[in-house]
Amino acid sequence: MSTVHDRVIDALEGRVPDRVPILDLVSEYAAVYEILGKKRLPMDWVFTNPYTSRFIDRAYPFLNKLRVMENEIERFTHDRTAASVKLGSDAAWVIYAPVWRLRGAKVADDYVGRLWDLVPDGHGNLSTPMYKGGLIGSSTDWAAWEKRDLLRLPERANRFMKRLQQDFGQDLFIFTSVFSGIFENTWQPLGFERFAVAARKEKEFVRRLIRFNTDLCCMFIEAVADAGIPGYCYGDDMSYRSGPMFSPRTFEELFGDSLRRITETAHTQGMKIIVHSCGNTYKLLEWFADCGFDGVHPLEPTAGMELAEVKEMVGERMALVGNIDVSYVLVDGSREEVYEAVEQAIHDAGGGGGYILAPNHSHGTVSVERLRWMMEAAHQYGRYPLAV
Repeated sequence: MSTVHDRVIDALEGRVPDRVPILDLVSEYAAVYEILGKKRLPMDWVFTNPYTSRFIDRAYPFLNKLRVMENEIERFTHDRTAASVKLGSDAAWVIYAPVWRLRGAKVADDYVGRLWDLVPDGHGNLSTPMYKGGLIGSSTDWAAWEKRDLLRLPERANRFMKRLQQDFGQDLFIFTSVFSGIFENTWQPLGFERFAVAARKEKEFVRRLIRFNTDLCCMFIEAVADAGIPGYCYGDDMSYRSGPMFSPRTFEELFGDSLRRITETAHTQGMKIIVHSCGNTYKLLEWFADCGFDGVHPLEPTAGMELAEVKEMVGERMALVGNIDVSYVLVDGSREEVYEAVEQAIHDAGGGGGYILAPNHSHGTVSVERLRWMMEAAHQYGRYPLAV
């Protein structure tokens, strides 16, 4: 294994590495191509220009047959990983999601039955599509939903991830995920209100959806493990800024067995697995540890998550990952403010190992310059034995 792999594994297993590892989440066109020093065709122009957008509105069935969106996502994902290496990261969360299909120039659907708005990022590119609503209204709709592309995705992920690991795996500890987790993949095709009702009144239908999504997630994990990928980031947003979307008890009843099966699958394959859930997750932390996750991300500071408190609660059971703010610090913060945020995070969570420094998100306004400041500060303050 390489030095970066040793560093990340030490942190995930609660040992003291040579320094605090750095994970990045760069996933926006503008930042990726600024890091790589490349210029790309302005994608938002293609989708917003009245002439080209009219063509897309008419030709999208043909474009879908050519798998235009899926192929573009794979090309960008390769570039995105190259950007992580060039930035100097130890690890990267590389989301693999060639799952969208055009319904015109402004809207797409995906393999599991969701609608998405196609949104410009303000820098001449398209941003990550924004969830618009669900297309599955009933168990009959789900039974009739075409699942062929979805069921082929693990094989496609295996082929692509072999290439990614071969190209970048020596220089980068890759955490991947194959689009969303089972909670999002269960409720979003229905819509949240419809899901909440079904969870009470149509329990067998909901259990069937959860079983399907659990089986699929485990297939994804086995597919990317076979490709040599060492880590999986199970991304599944389960909290608002005020706290969990459901009670911990309800989450356990609906999803506990599934999450334990997912972590067991990863560990059986020799992979590390961390959980990403936005929002205030204090009430879910012990549950995440009980389910067998090796680490937890993003510990969102704008949702009230404080690293020192999380370290005290679950630092002996899971590695802590993230907490560097992307609402201000990595967008408009001064160099001093970025350094201060990194120093504080390492002080609060780095003692005794078990911490991976990372932004809590990626979006179009995150500054590449400030990401580089974050890296510099991590090298300055993160060497063991810590001076902070």
